[in-house]
Amino acid sequence: MMQVGNWMEKEFEKIPLGLSVGKVKEILRKDNLSCGIVCDGEKFVGIVKADEILGVDDSFSVSNYVERVVYTLDPQDTLDEASVFFLEADIERLPVLEDGKIVGVLNLFQILDAFTQMAGFGEGGLRMEIELEDTPGELKKVIDVLYAHSMNVLSILIHPAREARKRIAILRVHGKDVKDLSKILDLNNISYRSIIKEEKI
Repeated sequence: MMQVGNWMEKEFEKIPLGLSVGKVKEILRKDNLSCGIVCDGEKFVGIVKADEILGVDDSFSVSNYVERVVYTLDPQDTLDEASVFFLEADIERLPVLEDGKIVGVLNLFQILDAFTQMAGFGEGGLRMEIELEDTPGELKKVIDVLYAHSMNVLSILIHPAREARKRIAILRVHGKDVKDLSKILDLNNISYRSIIKEEKI
Protein backbone atom coordinates (compact mmCIF):
# COMPACT_ATOMS: atom_id res chain seq x y z
CA MET A 1 0.00 0.00 0.00
CA MET A 2 2.89 2.36 0.70
CA GLN A 3 4.51 1.65 -2.66
CA VAL A 4 4.71 4.23 -5.44
CA GLY A 5 3.16 1.80 -7.92
CA ASN A 6 -0.12 1.85 -6.00
CA TRP A 7 -0.46 5.64 -6.10
CA MET A 8 1.19 6.78 -9.32
CA GLU A 9 -0.74 8.10 -12.31
CA LYS A 10 -0.58 5.49 -15.07
CA GLU A 11 -2.44 7.46 -17.72
CA PHE A 12 -0.63 10.70 -18.52
CA GLU A 13 0.41 12.71 -21.56
CA LYS A 14 3.95 12.14 -22.79
CA ILE A 15 5.58 14.99 -24.65
CA PRO A 16 7.50 13.73 -27.71
CA LEU A 17 11.10 14.89 -27.84
CA GLY A 18 10.67 16.58 -31.23
CA LEU A 19 7.47 18.46 -30.42
CA SER A 20 7.36 22.22 -30.92
CA VAL A 21 7.44 24.57 -27.96
CA GLY A 22 4.04 25.95 -29.00
CA LYS A 23 2.42 22.50 -28.79
CA VAL A 24 4.06 21.89 -25.41
CA LYS A 25 2.69 25.17 -24.07
CA GLU A 26 -0.79 24.07 -25.16
CA ILE A 27 -0.46 20.73 -23.37
CA LEU A 28 0.82 22.26 -20.15
CA ARG A 29 -1.84 24.97 -20.22
CA LYS A 30 -4.64 22.48 -20.96
CA ASP A 31 -3.68 20.20 -18.06
CA ASN A 32 -2.64 23.08 -15.77
CA LEU A 33 0.85 21.62 -15.30
CA SER A 34 4.03 23.34 -14.19
CA CYS A 35 6.17 20.74 -15.99
CA GLY A 36 5.76 18.05 -18.62
CA ILE A 37 7.25 14.58 -19.05
CA VAL A 38 9.39 14.40 -22.21
CA CYS A 39 9.89 10.98 -23.82
CA ASP A 40 11.56 9.48 -26.86
CA GLY A 41 9.09 6.69 -27.57
CA GLU A 42 8.75 4.84 -24.24
CA LYS A 43 12.13 6.08 -23.02
CA PHE A 44 12.07 8.88 -20.48
CA VAL A 45 14.30 11.81 -21.48
CA GLY A 46 13.59 14.55 -18.94
CA ILE A 47 11.14 17.29 -18.05
CA VAL A 48 10.25 20.64 -19.53
CA LYS A 49 9.16 23.42 -17.16
CA ALA A 50 6.42 25.83 -18.16
CA ASP A 51 8.28 28.88 -16.87
CA GLU A 52 11.41 27.93 -18.84
CA ILE A 53 9.61 28.08 -22.20
CA LEU A 54 7.29 30.98 -21.40
CA GLY A 55 9.01 33.49 -23.69
CA VAL A 56 10.41 31.00 -26.21
CA ASP A 57 9.36 31.10 -29.88
CA ASP A 58 6.58 28.56 -30.49
CA SER A 59 8.29 27.16 -33.58
CA PHE A 60 11.40 26.00 -31.66
CA SER A 61 11.84 22.35 -30.74
CA VAL A 62 11.27 21.43 -27.11
CA SER A 63 14.38 19.24 -27.24
CA ASN A 64 16.47 22.34 -26.57
CA TYR A 65 14.67 23.01 -23.28
CA VAL A 66 14.57 19.54 -21.73
CA GLU A 67 15.94 19.40 -18.20
CA ARG A 68 17.55 16.17 -17.05
CA VAL A 69 16.11 14.71 -13.85
CA VAL A 70 18.52 13.33 -11.28
CA TYR A 71 15.83 11.58 -9.25
CA THR A 72 13.47 9.00 -10.71
CA LEU A 73 11.20 6.54 -8.95
CA ASP A 74 10.60 2.80 -9.18
CA PRO A 75 7.11 1.30 -8.67
CA GLN A 76 8.52 -0.59 -5.67
CA ASP A 77 9.83 2.54 -3.95
CA THR A 78 7.97 3.62 -0.83
CA LEU A 79 6.13 6.91 -0.53
CA ASP A 80 8.54 7.86 2.26
CA GLU A 81 11.44 7.59 -0.18
CA ALA A 82 9.48 9.47 -2.84
CA SER A 83 8.82 12.32 -0.38
CA VAL A 84 12.56 12.78 0.18
CA PHE A 85 13.20 12.74 -3.58
CA PHE A 86 10.59 15.47 -4.09
CA LEU A 87 12.24 17.67 -1.48
CA GLU A 88 15.64 17.26 -3.12
CA ALA A 89 14.44 17.50 -6.73
CA ASP A 90 12.29 20.60 -6.11
CA ILE A 91 9.71 19.71 -8.80
CA GLU A 92 6.03 18.78 -8.59
CA ARG A 93 6.13 15.58 -10.68
CA LEU A 94 8.58 12.69 -10.80
CA PRO A 95 8.72 9.93 -13.43
CA VAL A 96 8.34 6.29 -12.42
CA LEU A 97 10.60 3.98 -14.41
CA GLU A 98 10.67 0.22 -14.75
CA ASP A 99 13.44 -1.45 -16.76
CA GLY A 100 14.30 1.94 -18.24
CA LYS A 101 10.77 2.58 -19.51
CA ILE A 102 8.40 5.14 -18.08
CA VAL A 103 5.36 3.47 -16.51
CA GLY A 104 3.88 6.29 -14.48
CA VAL A 105 4.14 9.70 -12.89
CA LEU A 106 3.84 10.63 -9.23
CA ASN A 107 2.99 14.14 -8.08
CA LEU A 108 2.94 15.89 -4.73
CA PHE A 109 -0.85 15.83 -4.49
CA GLN A 110 -0.90 12.03 -4.80
CA ILE A 111 1.58 11.75 -1.94
CA LEU A 112 -0.52 14.10 0.21
CA ASP A 113 -3.63 12.09 -0.64
CA ALA A 114 -1.90 8.85 0.34
CA PHE A 115 -0.58 10.14 3.65
CA THR A 116 -3.96 11.73 4.46
CA GLN A 117 -5.70 8.40 3.95
CA MET A 118 -3.07 6.51 5.92
CA ALA A 119 -3.47 8.96 8.80
CA GLY A 120 -7.18 8.11 8.95
CA PHE A 121 -8.20 11.70 8.28
CA GLY A 122 -11.82 12.00 7.25
CA GLU A 123 -12.98 8.75 8.90
CA GLY A 124 -14.52 10.52 11.87
CA GLY A 125 -14.12 9.48 15.49
CA LEU A 126 -11.67 10.97 17.96
CA ARG A 127 -8.19 12.35 17.39
CA MET A 128 -5.95 12.39 20.46
CA GLU A 129 -2.39 13.42 21.11
CA ILE A 130 -0.65 11.27 23.70
CA GLU A 131 2.64 12.13 25.38
CA LEU A 132 4.88 9.07 25.76
CA GLU A 133 8.21 8.29 27.34
CA ASP A 134 10.66 7.29 24.59
CA THR A 135 11.06 3.77 25.96
CA PRO A 136 9.92 0.34 24.73
CA GLY A 137 6.40 -0.69 25.67
CA GLU A 138 4.94 2.79 26.28
CA LEU A 139 2.68 2.75 23.23
CA LYS A 140 1.55 -0.79 24.01
CA LYS A 141 0.19 0.38 27.37
CA VAL A 142 -2.04 2.89 25.57
CA ILE A 143 -3.19 0.33 22.99
CA ASP A 144 -4.00 -2.19 25.73
CA VAL A 145 -6.17 0.38 27.53
CA LEU A 146 -8.03 1.25 24.33
CA TYR A 147 -8.54 -2.46 23.57
CA ALA A 148 -9.86 -3.09 27.08
CA HIS A 149 -12.54 -0.46 26.44
CA SER A 150 -13.49 -1.83 23.01
CA MET A 151 -12.07 1.11 21.07
CA ASN A 152 -11.05 0.66 17.45
CA VAL A 153 -7.73 2.26 16.43
CA LEU A 154 -7.93 3.78 12.94
CA SER A 155 -4.38 5.13 12.67
CA ILE A 156 -1.24 5.90 14.64
CA LEU A 157 1.40 8.55 13.87
CA ILE A 158 4.42 9.13 16.10
CA HIS A 159 6.97 11.95 16.12
CA PRO A 160 9.62 13.21 18.56
CA ALA A 161 8.48 15.75 21.13
CA ARG A 162 10.40 18.94 21.83
CA GLU A 163 11.23 17.61 25.27
CA ALA A 164 14.12 15.18 25.53
CA ARG A 165 13.27 11.47 25.69
CA LYS A 166 9.61 12.11 24.85
CA ARG A 167 7.45 11.21 21.87
CA ILE A 168 4.02 12.35 20.72
CA ALA A 169 1.59 9.72 19.42
CA ILE A 170 -1.40 10.91 17.39
CA LEU A 171 -4.12 8.28 17.40
CA ARG A 172 -7.48 8.27 15.67
CA VAL A 173 -10.03 5.97 17.30
CA HIS A 174 -13.69 4.96 17.23
CA GLY A 175 -15.80 3.82 20.13
CA LYS A 176 -16.18 6.56 22.76
CA ASP A 177 -16.98 10.24 23.09
CA VAL A 178 -14.49 12.90 24.22
CA LYS A 179 -15.63 12.92 27.85
CA ASP A 180 -15.48 9.13 28.26
CA LEU A 181 -12.08 8.85 26.57
CA SER A 182 -10.68 11.63 28.72
CA LYS A 183 -11.86 9.84 31.86
CA ILE A 184 -10.35 6.54 30.69
CA LEU A 185 -6.97 8.12 30.02
CA ASP A 186 -6.98 9.95 33.37
CA LEU A 187 -7.84 6.79 35.30
CA ASN A 188 -4.94 4.97 33.63
CA ASN A 189 -2.45 7.81 34.17
CA ILE A 190 -1.98 8.35 30.44
CA SER A 191 -0.83 11.90 29.72
CA TYR A 192 -2.54 13.51 26.73
CA ARG A 193 -2.34 16.93 25.10
CA SER A 194 -5.69 17.01 23.35
CA ILE A 195 -8.76 15.01 22.37
CA ILE A 196 -10.80 16.28 19.44
CA LYS A 197 -13.94 14.94 17.86
CA GLU A 198 -13.67 14.76 14.06
CA GLU A 199 -16.53 14.55 11.63
CA LYS A 200 -16.56 11.94 8.90
CA ILE A 201 -15.86 13.43 5.48
